[in-house]
Amino acid sequence: MKYLSTIILIFVLLVLPFGNFVARAEGAAAEQAYSGYPTFGIVSVVKDSSVTIKTNNLPPNDSFQVRMGKMGTKGINGTIADSFSSGSGGTKTYTFNIPAGLQGLKQIAIRFDSTTGSGYFAYNWFYNSSTGGGTSTPGGGYTGYPTFKIVAVVRNSSVTIKTNNLPPNDTFKVLMNKMGTKGVNGVQVDTFNSGEGGTKTLTFNIPGEMQGKRQIAIRIQSTTGSGYFAYNWFYNNTYP
Repeated sequence: MKYLSTIILIFVLLVLPFGNFVARAEGAAAEQAYSGYPTFGIVSVVKDSSVTIKTNNLPPNDSFQVRMGKMGTKGINGTIADSFSSGSGGTKTYTFNIPAGLQGLKQIAIRFDSTTGSGYFAYNWFYNSSTGGGTSTPGGGYTGYPTFKIVAVVRNSSVTIKTNNLPPNDTFKVLMNKMGTKGVNGVQVDTFNSGEGGTKTLTFNIPGEMQGKRQIAIRIQSTTGSGYFAYNWFYNNTYP
């Protein structure tokens, strides 16, 4: 009997730490799960020849098709210029040839869309003139589009976000909805003016309709007609 008790005790001591390790590993994996969506900046241009981009927050293990089109089209239905696999995702640098049909244009829109059905895409534009390095818009004009991350949550009460590349002097409405909706047609919880744009930290109340939900989608959308928007999601648990 004493021998059996010893075996049971050893078994418990072996299994319990392993169980804790599994829980921690699963928690770490959850924390590392992809969220948000990709963006990219223009690194350099060789007139009528090529453009080099640098991605940010590229989703891993996805495939994308690269298109270029006339300025103002956001690259939608543009000429297919290339395709690529995102591999490990994150930050990567790619160079693509400028299609013959767009050579000679002053400005060109560039876009990449997932071909796997994930729904991820990103777009930007560039001046079709050779550069020696990173490009910028003359006069410091806004380029790219906004993103934001979740900074803190108070369960069933509020969520705090931190914006990146917020366009200046624009007005946004804030929407929350069920997970998977990207916040589209959600409950309007607030509005705000972007002021000088860039990076801002903002806190919004979680509406009654969303309280009790495990995951909530949140979206900011311009009300001025500029077309800018951003979305993300969060677990409705107090954090950090």
